[in-house]
Amino acid sequence: MRELIHNIGTRMVACTLECRGIARIQNLGVLPRCLVLENDGRAGHIGAVVCGLNPARSKTQEQNYYIAHGASYESVVAFWNTRIRHIPYYQKLRRLVDALNLAGPILWTDTVKCEKQAQLPAFSHLRFPDTVRRCAANYLHSELAACPSDWIAIGVGRDAFTTLSLLCPDRFVLGVPHCTGQYAASAQFDSLFIGDRLRPQIMLRFQRAQADEPTGALWLTADNEEG
Repeated sequence: MRELIHNIGTRMVACTLECRGIARIQNLGVLPRCLVLENDGRAGHIGAVVCGLNPARSKTQEQNYYIAHGASYESVVAFWNTRIRHIPYYQKLRRLVDALNLAGPILWTDTVKCEKQAQLPAFSHLRFPDTVRRCAANYLHSELAACPSDWIAIGVGRDAFTTLSLLCPDRFVLGVPHCTGQYAASAQFDSLFIGDRLRPQIMLRFQRAQADEPTGALWLTADNEEG
């Protein structure tokens, strides 16, 4: 699996497609990225795919790192391990994966691999469906095929959840509000927990949904709304 993901990542970083709504300038350190298989400290068998929308805009430090070390997948993984893996987005979602008792590896990915253009207020699937279709077909589809079938897929935000629901008919898909997005969404995500544990009613809802339909989909919030 690690070799498969590495091969996909190598293709991803070298992508030359001119897609709408995104920025990709490899020679200036603006790379397609956010595909990492995390194994360190993950001792279990059953893991998870955690999928967001697309990368946040890269900062100068990250761009300079890629310019200095090369526009390669190895550089992307190295920077993630040293600078990115402990930012709140990953810490919060890792806490979710652990609270779901998924102790195996985590495949971190996004529906679209490139950051948004600087002038855009936000990137969305509704506005750029052609970009999403092309990128998911080239990368995310293969990533999911490389993962064991007993791994669940977690969509971070509505767009990612919807895309995974369509791409993963043979595995359980869980959707959660964006953990570091707008205040309302991040507050909804935080409300799923008591400390490092999911609230009992939240855990029960997840367990019942997965038991009732092992290849189903569930949007998870702390209130009674599941749709």
